[in-house]
Amino acid sequence: MDKYQQATIFYNKYVRLNDIKKEEFSRLTNKLLSYNYICASRPRDLDDYYKIIADLDLYVSYFALMDYVLENHSVDKVVNLYNLQNYNRYSFKKNESVILLLLRKFYYQKMQEISLLDDITITLQQLHDAINTTGIFGKRINKSELKEVFRVLKRYNIIDLTGNSDDDNAVIIIYPTILYVLPVERLEEIDNILADYQKRGDISEETSQDEDN
Repeated sequence: MDKYQQATIFYNKYVRLNDIKKEEFSRLTNKLLSYNYICASRPRDLDDYYKIIADLDLYVSYFALMDYVLENHSVDKVVNLYNLQNYNRYSFKKNESVILLLLRKFYYQKMQEISLLDDITITLQQLHDAINTTGIFGKRINKSELKEVFRVLKRYNIIDLTGNSDDDNAVIIIYPTILYVLPVERLEEIDNILADYQKRGDISEETSQDEDN
């Protein structure tokens, strides 16, 4: 579908919105541009996810005019936004990438154990143990460094943390968003990437992620 057709779809739908709906549209499009991912599993995003889905064609056609693609993954109730020209890509630092890989591995393992209706969670201690097992870092990641990693992952709605980042009993909630941020399908792929990090020691590899703000 070309941009003229997308513009026609957008205009025809937008002009029918009342003022409240137009304000809602403005808020949600800015939210998508800021966070790229909206996941219904996050209580604070549940309503927004369904508001977007209710008018999905409106949002899809709007973003298409700017060379963005908005995808709805209905099974996991995740919408994600990305730019076709790869503009504004965020590059994960080494420690962020390693933790993201480990969280993806935990998510895969937990998916085999629990109901689809349950949150997938681990403790901070479990994460530290997994980090140590990789042998990638010479010492335990310090509190301030870990806090910054969590800030980045929370920004993309990948995780939430219940408790303090310096408390080993704190619980990390891993959202289905991680499936689309890091779309690997087999544990062997994750283990191979982690093994490659371990071999290269302090050499940093960056993982790209959309950042549109």
